[in-house]
Amino acid sequence: MLPVLKSTLIVLAVTCLTVTVVANTEVKLVKTVLPYHEVMTPKWLSEHATIHGSYTYKPNYLEILAGTDLQHVLQVQLVSPSVLANDDGKCVTVTMTIAMDTVWADANDHDPHFGISDGERFIGFRVMDKANYAIHSPCHLVEGDNVKDVLTNRVFDSSSPRPNSLQGYSSEVKIQIKPCEKWGSCHTEHDEGSVSIANYQRNLDLTKGLYFDLYRGNAGEIYRIEYITVDVNMD
Repeated sequence: MLPVLKSTLIVLAVTCLTVTVVANTEVKLVKTVLPYHEVMTPKWLSEHATIHGSYTYKPNYLEILAGTDLQHVLQVQLVSPSVLANDDGKCVTVTMTIAMDTVWADANDHDPHFGISDGERFIGFRVMDKANYAIHSPCHLVEGDNVKDVLTNRVFDSSSPRPNSLQGYSSEVKIQIKPCEKWGSCHTEHDEGSVSIANYQRNLDLTKGLYFDLYRGNAGEIYRIEYITVDVNMD
């Protein structure tokens, strides 16, 4: 019986080794193609994000409480400094999907500014609440070099569709930004899909790193974030 047992152990050892090598190879490939991926749950944000101001964590959402006008509310580092280069041939595309508490958003002043930065310069979108749909599309371009600058450089696109205010806040907002082309898009679920396109004036210095940012316009705005997913893909 002993020789048979040895053979069995050898087969098992070889099998385990093979599985481990395949797993390691897959991880390396993913990291090469995808420098960053994260599902930012309320708990994850409470533990990893830099949050300026007061907030409360609940299992279903992270509630960022009222603060001040023109406030940089939240930041998460996506890519460390010196990883990326300012090279059109090695550009990145950042894709964000943001889910907020829509019941709260429909009942309150709620116009968060989402986007990316190099730690200083910011490009992104302001996501409007339904009180603004009569004259504005759900998303419009915002950018700037500091907090006050970000929140006053807003470009409204009159050609973008304006939804009926009865539809309310979109349950998910998808934003894509390609910083080397100074291009962005914001997609909401209104009218089978409402899309706003941005052409930014500012270049990000990607050698400084890449960050996800949230800005507040009005002091009284309170945000309830259910989750945020962020992917950074090398082109």
